[in-house]
Amino acid sequence: MDYQIIKNIIESYKSEFKTIHDEEIYKWKAVKCFQDNWTFQAKDFGKMLEKSLAQTFNLLDSNNYFPRGVILSLAKRVPKKVKECFTNLYDEEVDLIERINEFKKKIRDLNDSESIGSRDYHDLRAIMVYLALKYPDRYYIFKFRLFKDFLELIDHPFKLKMGKIENVLQYNSLCERLKAEIVKDNQLLKMHKDRITEKEYFDYSSNILTQDIIWAAVHKFGRKKIVKKQLPASRRLIKVNIPLSPKRYEVILRGSSTNYIENAREKKNIGDGGEDLVMKYEMEKLKGLGIKKMPEHISKSIGDGLGYDILSYDKDGKPMYIEVKTTKSGSKTNFYVTINELTCSMENKENYYLYRLFDYEPNKDKAKMIVERGSLEDKCINPTLFRVVL
Repeated sequence: MDYQIIKNIIESYKSEFKTIHDEEIYKWKAVKCFQDNWTFQAKDFGKMLEKSLAQTFNLLDSNNYFPRGVILSLAKRVPKKVKECFTNLYDEEVDLIERINEFKKKIRDLNDSESIGSRDYHDLRAIMVYLALKYPDRYYIFKFRLFKDFLELIDHPFKLKMGKIENVLQYNSLCERLKAEIVKDNQLLKMHKDRITEKEYFDYSSNILTQDIIWAAVHKFGRKKIVKKQLPASRRLIKVNIPLSPKRYEVILRGSSTNYIENAREKKNIGDGGEDLVMKYEMEKLKGLGIKKMPEHISKSIGDGLGYDILSYDKDGKPMYIEVKTTKSGSKTNFYVTINELTCSMENKENYYLYRLFDYEPNKDKAKMIVERGSLEDKCINPTLFRVVL
């Protein structure tokens, strides 16, 4: 991600703040309306839902797109079944992908059984609106075309596939990284705070603000704000031959006071930046080798847990399972390996690669890199956490 472009977008947003505010403040009003009216305890679920969605406007109702009409019709006919759909969708203890897929299927089935119309319109866009209305501090309003145009604008390597749920996972991740830059701008945060009245929802998390800036970047600014094209990833990611030689450390029992939440957030942004840089690096490599296959950002398209971040290919077309570890510090900085990463490396010794990025500079999107192939067994000699299975 080109951080210079991001800075230009934020500055442009501030310079046209009043105009954008007048056009887009309805999003904060829509969330406030939903928050004020939504309740699972309503005696008339259909009427409550109608009041809750009253100010969503083009979020759920635009040219040839009518999910709001469908869901309200269903809620009037089969309120208990629609209520059950929302109950499951809003259950944060269940995996997001599972909830989205279940909601899509049940609404489609209800639309067919009740003969509401030829289409149910409940795609990822509509479902993410429902989630963002209920949990505005956790989710983002999603639109496929908006996301696609924004990726092109900031020179991001992710390639969207129509209707695929990995689009949402990647969108959420990118929004988090963008928000990390937005919340550093105290002037913007004050402007945003001052415009919110009792009629609008004040999003302390800045999630709605982040989505609004993405909208403005695409519809208001466009490529006129890009100052220069980034150098190829192969010139920003420099391979060096330094062996990674772990050593055992002695456990010392002592207290500490650490801001784990902020540290984790910062490490997440750095980690995502490193993975995106490696994605570009691998795309350029495969193109240079004449290999038509493209790398896949597995940790975003499927999620964490498979034991590697990126699926790419070597010069012979064989798969490469790449785990990326990124730090802004030097090559000897400690890093952590999960049991899934270790297991994957042991089961795929010939195809497993550790890309250790260090001296990473987020603003320039450049780093040095050590590449090691094979099992991570020789590096995992300092256990720090155990799972107790009952």
